[in-house]
Amino acid sequence: MRSAMRALHIFLVLALLNAIFLKSEARPLHELIGEVHSSGPSPPGEGHKFTNSETLGRTKDSGPSPGEGHKFTNSETLGRIKDSGPSPGEGHKFTNSETLGRIKDSGPSPGEGHKFTNSETLGRIKDSGPSPGEGHKFTNSETLGRIKDSGPSPGEGHKFTNSETLGGIKDSGPSPGEGHGHITSTNQ
Repeated sequence: MRSAMRALHIFLVLALLNAIFLKSEARPLHELIGEVHSSGPSPPGEGHKFTNSETLGRTKDSGPSPGEGHKFTNSETLGRIKDSGPSPGEGHKFTNSETLGRIKDSGPSPGEGHKFTNSETLGRIKDSGPSPGEGHKFTNSETLGRIKDSGPSPGEGHKFTNSETLGGIKDSGPSPGEGHGHITSTNQ
């Protein structure tokens, strides 16, 4: 308890000394800017004059603006924008042969869908276009998840043609409606 009171006493003494120093450091504005020209009464109508050329904020020759605004005298302007004015209404043009995303000859779609011109396509799916109503065709032997002969479902569920299926589940199809059965007595 005694050490806490001693620390509080030291803090209060330091705060008092700080306030005294701040009070003595405050100076009138005219001492910071420069001396007043004459210490006696000023001549009629002139007020106080400053004898130094350094003014507040180093602003010189202030007065009303001539109405011209700010001028840039250098050739390098803000953001390197030159000759700004109204747009001619043409929009943005690409002048190089390599465009964004390497897309060329864009325009309205002919309604054929996206065509793949390389032999190895996304997900190894070929012959894309408008669907004839048969579903997606896979032309390679190794397909997504090893599922073959996809198309409209005949109502029998998905067929797996390989012996190694997902998680070891075979003969999947519609659920018999029994739910999940617990095989061991440890599951409750």
